[in-house]
Amino acid sequence: MVAVLLTFAIAFAQAPQPQRDVRVSAAAANDPSSAAGLIRIARQQEDSGAYTDAEATLLKARDTFRASKDVILAVAAFYNRQGDFEKCIAALEDAAQLTPDDPQGFQIVATYYWEKAFKDRRLPSAEQYTYIMQGISATDRALALKPDYVEALTYKNLLLRMRANAESDPALKQQLVAEADALRSQAIELNKTRTAITGANAGVTLGAVPPPPPPPPPPDFGGIAPVRVGGNIKPPTKTKDVRPVYPQAAQAAGITGVVILEIVIDPAGKVNSARVLRSIPELDQAAIEAVNQWEFTPTLLNGAAMPVIMTVTVNFTLQ
Repeated sequence: MVAVLLTFAIAFAQAPQPQRDVRVSAAAANDPSSAAGLIRIARQQEDSGAYTDAEATLLKARDTFRASKDVILAVAAFYNRQGDFEKCIAALEDAAQLTPDDPQGFQIVATYYWEKAFKDRRLPSAEQYTYIMQGISATDRALALKPDYVEALTYKNLLLRMRANAESDPALKQQLVAEADALRSQAIELNKTRTAITGANAGVTLGAVPPPPPPPPPPDFGGIAPVRVGGNIKPPTKTKDVRPVYPQAAQAAGITGVVILEIVIDPAGKVNSARVLRSIPELDQAAIEAVNQWEFTPTLLNGAAMPVIMTVTVNFTLQ
């Protein structure tokens, strides 16, 4: 499946984040009766480990400020951090319905379905298929409002290819891939048009793409939490390097640049997970796929091998 996505798709590696950068006054943020104040209190409770209290505070804010999109998105972000996908999606759907004429709300829902279906390897096949179909439906709602919405075209392309991989009927597989190819071509042409209009000489700007979602909690390796490289924790030495496969669509569009990733390396020196810190949407997935194959020397702390977190870069240049 990954090879198909890399070869044919304009791959987006991360889904947009449900919580926006909301700028409020200091007085509002410190007012426990305001929406911003309740969100701040809930985050403090969550950071201290009082998850039940944090949820109760956010639900109180939601019930008090029913028309506040910021509150609903804060609820979605909380459930996303807690790994409760269904409640996160329900909150995102509520947020989208507050502005039903804005396609971005529905597109954010679609990206979360893609993220879940593509990355959660524990999902049963039937549940993964359901999420794929729901993601396609969400992109359709976004495209109904904005037919030239590049991000929605791109994610529908990815979701259709995932669906094609899950289907057993060869004719249906071919039909789905053909539809995905058409969406990919449309997205590429729209990007070229944007580049021509802006006069960009390198790279393609996709517009205001929302930032990635908040990362899940770091993996727990038998009760040992990863330590971050820095200070006394030296960067491990890479023992296996894998170069990224340059997506054909990105090459055709002349897209270059550096993708910055944060990776978690397990005690044996293998990459456990990777997330994008600095994104070039068409190149993110290729970078992740390459980095996931890297290997490093184990990091020792007091003689014991430790999991570590560090930042790496992947550079894409046209030959």
